[in-house]
Amino acid sequence: MALLQVGQNGHKYSKGAEAGRPDPGRICPLQVGCPWRFHMSPQVVLATAITSISANKLRAGLTLLGIVIGVAAVISLLSIGRGAQDAITERIQSLGTNLLFVRPGGTTQGGVFGGQVSSASLTLDDAEAMEDPVLAPSVKSVAPELGTSGQVVAGRENTFTQIAVVTPEYQFVREFTLASGQFITQTHLDRSSQVVVLGSSVAEDLFGFRDPVGQPVRINGRQFLVIGVLESKGGGFFGSFDDQVVVPITTVYNRLSSSRTAQGGVSVQTINVQAVDVGSME
Repeated sequence: MALLQVGQNGHKYSKGAEAGRPDPGRICPLQVGCPWRFHMSPQVVLATAITSISANKLRAGLTLLGIVIGVAAVISLLSIGRGAQDAITERIQSLGTNLLFVRPGGTTQGGVFGGQVSSASLTLDDAEAMEDPVLAPSVKSVAPELGTSGQVVAGRENTFTQIAVVTPEYQFVREFTLASGQFITQTHLDRSSQVVVLGSSVAEDLFGFRDPVGQPVRINGRQFLVIGVLESKGGGFFGSFDDQVVVPITTVYNRLSSSRTAQGGVSVQTINVQAVDVGSME
């Protein structure tokens, strides 16, 4: 049996411990100043951990499960945040970083084509004034637009979609590219031609894998000739650019609608303004 002694610091220890030998009869705590203190090797630590886990399998399993769930939750939240950031960035880039939208006050429904106008409406004359390099030197391009919606029918197929009533500049301001055919031209505006350019989703819904160019369609009961199909562009803040059709603004006002200002001007809902650069927008 070991002989217990009292050290200078008041701790009790066995005589065997003085020689550095472990003694089962020790009661000395493992703290600084205890002459019996020793260091456990990594092998001993690992063996002790394995023994503890084996003796408490349920607790060890629940602890491991909690760690896995916590890490998975953090990774999922980071992925969702990055995905949302990428989606917002993509939509902003699809609109253009140097694009401004000029709109009047509250809009009201009007016109046989279902367009929206305002009591304080913008007109084509306003758009032309914004193109003046003296009055607006920071403006690169201007594209007036009237947004509405309607039923588009091709044979037995039909779809309800957005209708962009625009000028030729709309293609460049919104940075559209064509998959086939052509976009609206100044000649179409001058003649008020009943022509239409289809978004990629509309073209697929109505014609499948067939080429729509040169085919007739009916928009709200009026016949139009398909002259082009847009490349897929994806979603924007105001809906998908692929789910729309584009028609000349003069066609709508000269042939299909009677909505004009009191002075006889052609009303527009939005004027898309493309600045020379981002710095000129400040």
